[in-house]
Amino acid sequence: MDTVIRIIVSAGTAAVMLAAAIDAAGQQQAQQREQVQQRTQERARQREIIPGSELMTSKEREDYRRRYAAAKTEADKEKVRADHITAMEERARLRGLKLVLPSLPKGEGK
Repeated sequence: MDTVIRIIVSAGTAAVMLAAAIDAAGQQQAQQREQVQQRTQERARQREIIPGSELMTSKEREDYRRRYAAAKTEADKEKVRADHITAMEERARLRGLKLVLPSLPKGEGK
């Protein structure tokens, strides 16, 4: 009878330890998911949305990104962006469309 009680107690202890390990693993996975989500959101905030990108080829988007990245100052970046918007507005007009500029998150584009 003593052996049966020890086996039951051991099995109960093992079950509690397993449940604790599963809970800890679940919490760790939740933290990792949250970290990945935060990094993804941060990258999205940092990545500029190209105005009129739906009217451009992938090469044109790549060329725009290259010109934008090569701009040395914020003023140069604004000039690249303004020139691009003008060209995209004209392209949209020729296609009978209206260019809708993406809205910037609060605090940006002051």
